[in-house]
Formats: sequence, C-alpha cells, structure tokens
Amino acid sequence: MEMRLIVGLILILMPSLIWLLLRPIHSPWWLENILSSPLIILVIFSFLMLILSNFFSYLHSLSYYLSGFLVNFILVIFLNNTISLTNLACSDSVTFFQFNIKYSEKEHELSELIEHLIAKQYHLIALQGVSQHSKQQIIEKLSPYYPYFIRGENVHQQVYSDQLLFSRYAFSNIKYYKNGHRAFLIASQWHLPLTDIHLYTLHPPSPRNENFWRSRNQTLYQLNYALKTSLMHGPSVEGSQVNNLLMSRSLVIGDLNISKHSNRINLLKQGMNTEFVNSWPNQRYVTSFLGVAIDHFFVSKPTNICVRQRINKFSWSDHYAIKTQVDFKK
Repeated sequence: MEMRLIVGLILILMPSLIWLLLRPIHSPWWLENILSSPLIILVIFSFLMLILSNFFSYLHSLSYYLSGFLVNFILVIFLNNTISLTNLACSDSVTFFQFNIKYSEKEHELSELIEHLIAKQYHLIALQGVSQHSKQQIIEKLSPYYPYFIRGENVHQQVYSDQLLFSRYAFSNIKYYKNGHRAFLIASQWHLPLTDIHLYTLHPPSPRNENFWRSRNQTLYQLNYALKTSLMHGPSVEGSQVNNLLMSRSLVIGDLNISKHSNRINLLKQGMNTEFVNSWPNQRYVTSFLGVAIDHFFVSKPTNICVRQRINKFSWSDHYAIKTQVDFKK
C-alpha cells in the first residue's frame, strides 16, 4: 500500500516538475511553443501513466488514472487562470483599448468596432492585424473623435506594419524598427496632459515556424534594449537629471505572441508593472482558464494598473479585445 501511495504521489507531481524544469529552455522553437501553456502537464501525465503502467500493474486501474488526471487538471487551471483586475479606488484613470482584429475586411465587423471605440472614448487605442485595405476606412471614421493617430507605415522609409494607433493626445518622435520592409515594433513619445510617455507598440510574428520564431525574438530583444535606453535618458529639470524611474514613464502594449508562462518574458517585466489576461483564442467553447495570455500591457513602476479585463465582444477575431485603466499619478 505504501509503495502504491508513493508511486501515486510521484505520478501526480512529476508532470508539473518536468514542466517547471523545461520552461527555461528557449530552443528549439517547437519546444518553447509546446511549453508555453501548462496544458502540456496533462499530456506529460498521460505519457507517464502509459510508461509506468508497464512496471506497476495496478496503474491500469481507471480510477487511478482519472483521479490523477483530475488533480493535474485542477493544478493546470490554477496555473493558467487569470482573474480580471478591478480596483474601484483608482479614479481619474487613463483608459487603453488593445485588439488584434485579424485582418477583418467585413463591413459590419469594422462598423461594430468603430461604433464601440467612438462610444467609449478611450485615451489610447492600439490595433494590430489591420490590413492596408481597412486602415484608411478606420482612419476616416475615427479621426474626428481621435485626432492623433499613427498609421503604422512610412512611405518614405518604405516600411509597413499591421498596426494602427489612435489617441486624443499627440504623438511625436515616431520610430519604426525595421525588419526588411516590415516594422514589428514602433516607438513614439505620447504626450498626456501631465506626463510624457515612452510608448512602444508591437506585433511580432506568431512563432509557428523557426523563421517567425527568430523574428519574434529579435523584436523582443529590440524592445528590451529600447526600454533600457529610455530609462538611461530621462528628462532633466534645470539642467540636472532627476530620478528616471519616477519621471521617465515607459509603456508597452500589443500582441507580443509570447505566453505569460515563457521565461523569455521576464526580461520585459524588469522595472515594469503588468497584469495578465488570457486573450487567445476567442472561441465559443474555450473557457478563460484554457486560454493563453499573449496580448500584453507593461507600464514602468510605480504606475498602477487599476483595471485589466477582456471585452467579450467582436467574436469575428480569434483574439479578445482588452481594456486597461492606469493611474499615472504615482
């Protein structure tokens, strides 16, 4: 009986331990993708059951398998679940909207999105997956309400992206980080009434093959370097440098195509506040705790994130839109 209990405990704990030990491995590309969700724990458990059952005949019991699978399933839910953050004590916050619209071309879909954005009057809108065909239509409809925008392209530099930004406040010093004729990362200064923000918006490729995986990683390295540089060049007051962490605000928003479970994302979290929301996939029968957090939002400390939650609309995209509210007073 003791041996059965020990084997049972090992079988239950071993999949999680294997996953935790493998997570720091960043290559090959397919392994990092597999480890991007704790759901792989259930696969590891089933595989161990198959192997160990050859040595322990009592593991053929269906009750052993179901009870062990249930324990690991609960553990996966615990590891992967994210609760929408809502802090009602946060007043006069700045509100953000981010959404990968997945190259939607249908008139009624874009109309639904535009109507929502006009009604809510966000401070900053960050869209990804916007086709060249849709950009002009969206700009024509939204620019009367959001007079400042970044098209996500520069004809003179021959650089293009699928990003589109809108705001009620001005942008300046727009910089495209080129990758051939593409720009997966766009940097700018965003001028709020009380503070200026180093704004970084990005949408690197989904790492579904090795080349896309390398392009995504290169974009994340560019972002990491840009964040460090922005902290080194803070504003000056009467000729003297002030505390960069307090005065030089940095903000990252976009579909980064990297899971919150990847150790690679820890490079971006240094000195930043964030709250994760499972934003993909947007499918009717996929519950929140089975999703993956890849649409991210980072803001330099000590700025507070008051609200971060999914918007359960726009079922025509495989991403959820996300609303974020931030208190820049600290």
